[in-house]
Amino acid sequence: MAGMALIWDLDGTLLDSYGVIAPSLQETLAELGIHMEREDVLRRVTEESVGALIRQAAAETGLPVQRIKERYSAISGGRILDIRLIRHAAEALEEAAALGASQFVYTHRGNTTAPVLQNLGLRRFFREVVTSLNGFPRKPAPDALLYLLEKHGLDRNRVFYVGDRTLDVDCAKNAGVRSVLYSPSGAGTADYVIRDLLEIRAVAAK
Repeated sequence: MAGMALIWDLDGTLLDSYGVIAPSLQETLAELGIHMEREDVLRRVTEESVGALIRQAAAETGLPVQRIKERYSAISGGRILDIRLIRHAAEALEEAAALGASQFVYTHRGNTTAPVLQNLGLRRFFREVVTSLNGFPRKPAPDALLYLLEKHGLDRNRVFYVGDRTLDVDCAKNAGVRSVLYSPSGAGTADYVIRDLLEIRAVAAK
């Protein structure tokens, strides 16, 4: 695995955080008079993004996107200690580190990223963490991945972007790196589809 690099998404990939994201966004929307069932919020978030729902709310209410985003961040930020790890996330990171893989994060999460990683004891695994605060265009634009490739001199043929959504797979494809889709059901299309995060070792060995 030496010379290999793993770039990880966070929410839904390493972090079991949708149980915090969905109710926080549902509460934010309800304050604006937009009522959605939690299941519908979760579906929109996983199929699209938190940002997509916030932009829709802004269009419907006429409020600035940033104002709604800040309110959502305040609500969800108060619940970050409720976020837990995906099964085997810590073990997968430990194993990859022990085998010499360089590890990074690229996530759409913003200013809550650092406290979440610190609370879960994950920050030590990553050479660099890229978040929405870095200002890159959002996925599936490849800019953030290309930045990591260039800055750290990564071999494109030995880079894997690991995520849980089609958006992550498309981002990897656009950057010319290999995609790994974490999908416990086994459904989905990517260069590699894994049901358990520990399978990342077998993927990297191919």
